Amino acid sequence: MGKARVRAPESLSQLLRSDWEKIISQANLGLEDTEIAEMYLLDAIPQIEIGVALNLTRSTVSRRLLNILDKVERTARKIGF
Repeated sequence: MGKARVRAPESLSQLLRSDWEKIISQANLGLEDTEIAEMYLLDAIPQIEIGVALNLTRSTVSRRLLNILDKVERTARKIGF
C-alpha cells in the first residue's frame, strides 16, 4: 500500500496526529466520511485505495474529501487550532 500526498489545508499543515484525531472526532462527519478522513489524513492512504476499501470510486472519494476538509478546517478554527 502506497502513501498519499495528503493535501491538508495550509492552516492545518503543522498539526500533530493527536490534533488531527481530536478535530476529526469533533467535526461531526458521519461514519463513512470519518473513515475517509482518518484513512486520508491520519494514515496517508491514497484516494484510489480508500475507494477500493469503501467500495467507492476515486472521484467520489475526491469530491467527498473537499467537503470533509472544509468541515475539518472549520472545526479546527472553532476549537482553537
